[in-house]
Amino acid sequence: MGRLEWYATSILYQPGRWPYVLDRLPGPIGRKLGREFRRFEAPGLDPALVKTSGVDEWLERIARRAGLFKLGTWFDIRGNRRFGRALEREIARPDPFALWGFDFSSREAFEAGRRQNRTCILDRTIGDHRALNRAMAELQAQWPDWVGIKSDPISEDMLQQQDAEYALADVIVTGSRSCADTVAAESPVPGVADKLRVLPYCFDETRFGSQPAPAPVRKDEPVRFLLVGHLGPRKGLHLLLQALDHLPPDKFTLTLLGEVSSPPATFARFADRVTHIPHVPRAEVPGIMARHHVLVFPSYFEGSAISLLEALASGLALIQSPMAGNGVTPACGLMLHEQSIEAVAEAMLVPIQDRDRLNAWRVAAQAESANYTFAKYRERIGTLLDSLPA
Repeated sequence: MGRLEWYATSILYQPGRWPYVLDRLPGPIGRKLGREFRRFEAPGLDPALVKTSGVDEWLERIARRAGLFKLGTWFDIRGNRRFGRALEREIARPDPFALWGFDFSSREAFEAGRRQNRTCILDRTIGDHRALNRAMAELQAQWPDWVGIKSDPISEDMLQQQDAEYALADVIVTGSRSCADTVAAESPVPGVADKLRVLPYCFDETRFGSQPAPAPVRKDEPVRFLLVGHLGPRKGLHLLLQALDHLPPDKFTLTLLGEVSSPPATFARFADRVTHIPHVPRAEVPGIMARHHVLVFPSYFEGSAISLLEALASGLALIQSPMAGNGVTPACGLMLHEQSIEAVAEAMLVPIQDRDRLNAWRVAAQAESANYTFAKYRERIGTLLDSLPA
């Protein structure tokens, strides 16, 4: 498009720069750091346009990996505010450009942008946090053994932060209609519904654009199910694992890709029935997806899960909840009619019992992924930008 003025972020893998040079350390330490750093690669981005700022993102990730979730949240909030203030000089430049910022890191940048009469576009990557608070409270009440350490609700300060971003934005883009609907329904900001635009996400074609065509799943081989993400009750992990009790054990396998946030004692009851891969570089995800047949995603709350689109491109059938976002169609999988153990098990039995239907879903999935290419996303962004006042 040639319309990017600059791109600011906290973390981006840039070989040769600190701290990424640490992947050159000898032995397993260097290899482990290299795998971690490559999770933040962006091969198609011009390094000359990239501006990185702050150490708080790294401190947040270290704290969360250590199980210090409240400390991680504190670093996240502090880092987001510092990030916006650090950009004020760039925002004050005389060049004409709009600001495109993401949720919970844009308030300070948008305030600076408003002082320069810049158009501000908020990319809201998840539904409104008032709705999230309700969803998590219900999960805590219904499934306390799976939630583990009681998570505090999103604070009133953070709710005010999201509303301030809504108010400062000229346009609010969301990845799915379900995400937009939560903002319109929950926020008290006047006129917020009129600012909303649905801009479906794309998958990364540099990684998922050349996935092999799905080979037919034979009747004598198990169906390989997959769940990807930060794995806990919000993703529906408790439904998926308990649904296994209703499935013929020799007819399927299940792989969990991502960190499990549910208590170890609860997860341990199912650990010997699944393959768990806690962390991998992004570059390894396409290969993992290509070795599976169905992505199961019974999430309670998202913006729009990009892993659904990556699964389509990889030729996986989808079983998902409505709140998961864009992805499934009747041609390539099943939308869950409710979020229950029985509904998840019933849906998983369909591809186990009907391989012809499964194979048709997988072929249709790759065809459906053509609606979520980078070219389509760029086209939609261009249309949005062209619709804004000059």
